[in-house]
Amino acid sequence: MGRAEPLVERQLQVAIVLQSAETCGALERVFEFTTQWAFDRYSFGRPLASYQALKHRFADMKTWIEACHATTGAAARAVQDGAEDAAELVSVAKSYVGSRSTQILQDCVQMHGGIGVTWEHDLHLYLRRATVNRALYGTPEDHRLRIADIIAPSERKTS
Repeated sequence: MGRAEPLVERQLQVAIVLQSAETCGALERVFEFTTQWAFDRYSFGRPLASYQALKHRFADMKTWIEACHATTGAAARAVQDGAEDAAELVSVAKSYVGSRSTQILQDCVQMHGGIGVTWEHDLHLYLRRATVNRALYGTPEDHRLRIADIIAPSERKTS
């Protein structure tokens, strides 16, 4: 292992943690204004947020957002402390946040209805940023492979 390799790894970890935190913030903001939209928008005399099916979707999204915050927070603490498992936790965060963020944002686009897919609404900006963040510094699939290498390095290299 060269002298630069640990430094490059540390910089990668910091970049991924910052990117995951940014994505979590974006998810929180989009969830907030989507929830408000659902309470403000009426269908058949009732707020959209009062429909049971949408309540379940909002509950799922909130759970996924909290999990994104939790994985990102654990990765940030590990990187800050220089923990042995920092690389693993960073890849867990990147993989989870990367895959869930686009799903959550697509749900928010659907809940906004027609306006969610237009240039007049800011939602597309968040979706585009999350899509770029998903691919930058490795895709969720790349990080799942990285986790597999960290957990069992000799098994993956021999097969």
